Amino acid sequence: MMYFSDFRLFFRSLFRNKLYTVITVFGFAVSLTFVLLLSMYIQQELSVDDFHENKERIFRMTGEEGATWGACVGDQLQSVFPEIEAYTRIYKSYSAYAEGRSGGKLPLRVLYVDTTFWNMFTFPLIEGRHFNARNEIVLSVSFARKIFGEESPLGKGLTIGRLSRYTVVGIMPDLSENTHFDPCDIVADFTCLPENWISHNNSASFALYLLEKPGCDLSSKIPAMLTQLKKDFWMYKDHYRKDLFLESLKEVYWSTFSTSFTHHNSWTFIGVLTAIIVVILILALINYNNLSIARAGFRAKESAIKKLLGSNNKVLFRQYIIESMILCFIAFGFCCCLASVVLPWFNDILETHLVISRYFTFFNFMGLLIAMGIIGLIAGVGPAWLTSRFCPVEVMKGSFRKRTKNVYGKILISFQYCMAIILIICTLVIWKQTNFMKNYDLGFTKDNLVWLESKIQASQKEALRNELSRIPGVEKMSYAYGTPLDGGDNNTITDYAGTGKLVSLQRFEVDEHFFDLFDLQIIPTGVAYTPQGIWLNEAAAKAIGTEALPQEIMFFDEKLPVLGIIKNFHIRNLNYQMSPLIVFRLEPELSFSKVLIKISSENQAATFDQIKKTYTRFIEGIPFESGFVDQTINSWYESNARTARLVGFFSIVAIVLSMMGILAMATYFIQQRVKEIGIRRVNGATVREILGMLISGFIKWVVLAFIVACPVACYLMNRWLQEFPYRTELSWWVFALAGSVAFAVALLMVGGQSVKVACENPVKSLQKE
Repeated sequence: MMYFSDFRLFFRSLFRNKLYTVITVFGFAVSLTFVLLLSMYIQQELSVDDFHENKERIFRMTGEEGATWGACVGDQLQSVFPEIEAYTRIYKSYSAYAEGRSGGKLPLRVLYVDTTFWNMFTFPLIEGRHFNARNEIVLSVSFARKIFGEESPLGKGLTIGRLSRYTVVGIMPDLSENTHFDPCDIVADFTCLPENWISHNNSASFALYLLEKPGCDLSSKIPAMLTQLKKDFWMYKDHYRKDLFLESLKEVYWSTFSTSFTHHNSWTFIGVLTAIIVVILILALINYNNLSIARAGFRAKESAIKKLLGSNNKVLFRQYIIESMILCFIAFGFCCCLASVVLPWFNDILETHLVISRYFTFFNFMGLLIAMGIIGLIAGVGPAWLTSRFCPVEVMKGSFRKRTKNVYGKILISFQYCMAIILIICTLVIWKQTNFMKNYDLGFTKDNLVWLESKIQASQKEALRNELSRIPGVEKMSYAYGTPLDGGDNNTITDYAGTGKLVSLQRFEVDEHFFDLFDLQIIPTGVAYTPQGIWLNEAAAKAIGTEALPQEIMFFDEKLPVLGIIKNFHIRNLNYQMSPLIVFRLEPELSFSKVLIKISSENQAATFDQIKKTYTRFIEGIPFESGFVDQTINSWYESNARTARLVGFFSIVAIVLSMMGILAMATYFIQQRVKEIGIRRVNGATVREILGMLISGFIKWVVLAFIVACPVACYLMNRWLQEFPYRTELSWWVFALAGSVAFAVALLMVGGQSVKVACENPVKSLQKE
């Protein structure tokens, strides 16, 4: 037990050694703040979809290339496999709109599901009921307020688009981050989709979730289900897909197969965050160990007196452990305050919405207290063991101080700097890779280009062209179904050489201005122009196996003349390899997905604003998406930039912790050598020589940290870069810059204390001793 006198001595020691107290408590508090917030985030991510009562029995069907299926696949499988209790098809539309309260048109996110959706998933209603008729819908509570205000919308009608009229029968809470489903405004019956789209399997556009009957093992039926799909579903009959997987509901959130209505996370990202938690906690524990061991010599007399008065090693060990736990609990109090301050920034960088109060349940709070006690125990074991095991005679001779300062602290400081240097290198490499992808030559012009989501009919193309051409700054226009931003459609054909190998081609349909707009280079094949002609990129010609300048290719059962070979340009982001591409002429009567506009480099913001106003007026206020091509491309790599910001911030935290640790250690170790420094000065040593002696004692451990950190960081970053088809190099300057930062910080911390002692009058320092 610690007696009152022990507590008094402990707190008196804290107030007397303010530098030690501030660095220990502040370092622990900062570390625990981010450990707490990151732990809450990881807990949130791991609990996604836990609230569904049937979570153990729900599976999503996926193939090797995606998670979309024909509309009739679910019914065909259920009729053959009694293990399937129910299924639901899901499709999300972003193209609809509704009239708002003020008369403006609001964009809609409509989720189309089967009625079985409500029985399979546990999504409660605030009021009303689930739909059971084709013209009934359920609204999210936030969207209901936008349309109907505070009035109850139940039983009221809602017009979606120009013609479709629906009756509101239920209100549900907004879908939150605890499910893999994206937020939506309306949930409607799947049969509301066009009949000619959902009455067959020709369009593989719908997600399919299965509910397993209790006591059955649906996964064991995968081989039989695969055999059935080869009979009923064209993607398997024609060998476009070969494999079938059933992802459990808990696996869907971590899946690499995304759909239009889901969001995902990565186990790799969670692993990075877990590693950050461990590193920060280790750095905080090292700081405490360094400071406690450094102070052990100064508290030796106190412990020696206690031993002489009858205390034993066990009592002293327990005392130091309790002191460590008290400091940890004090730091935890500050941590709770800091967490609420940095939470908005934390939510922003992780794109989440953590609420601390949601996690402060009784069990979580008790778990935190136990965790703080364990951390305090771990932090205090080393110093307590060291301090309680010394011999009182060593204290009187001063050998205890000398041993502590020469053996323990500097190794731990070296480890701290090793971790900090690794984090700095990782940050620099991630930023370098992100900038590499943003500035990579994609093979087409992306500057001064604007895109608009198409909301017009094919017959309105010329009218819109005339309207937009009148705007100052508009230079060129093009209409296209498929662009480098979206990848277009996909067709799979057999190779030209006749080996039967399947070739996957991205498909664009473009007008005559498209190639000029993007500055694409085309090598003519010499074939006379015909409306039925097509263009291939170099990757497609190579994949199909044609000659260098083919005259024609077989596209399914049709011979198509090849008008030219397009120099390779990248479609979608650089996480994809160069995609084979076939380009068709956009027929005048066919619809398209994008309006592409080349504008002047001057007054771009004003020109873009005028384009949007003109287009809004032209389409009578229907909501649409738009943007600059270069900005859209940069947004592809925002997740990498977010990771860089996150790792970069925690690199700063690691550097700050290392700074605090080396500052405190330098202060205590240099104070122990005051007498030695005074004697050296009296015997003729210069300030420069004293500084060299003191600084070199620390810098050599930073050099050791740098030598160890470089190969570790090189290995980790090489592994990470292997995930990218197009990647930057590990340049020497990355390691040099990380080492320079570490050396500069160490020099600043140690140099400041060293200069102060080295310049002091040696007579005064010897008088003190």
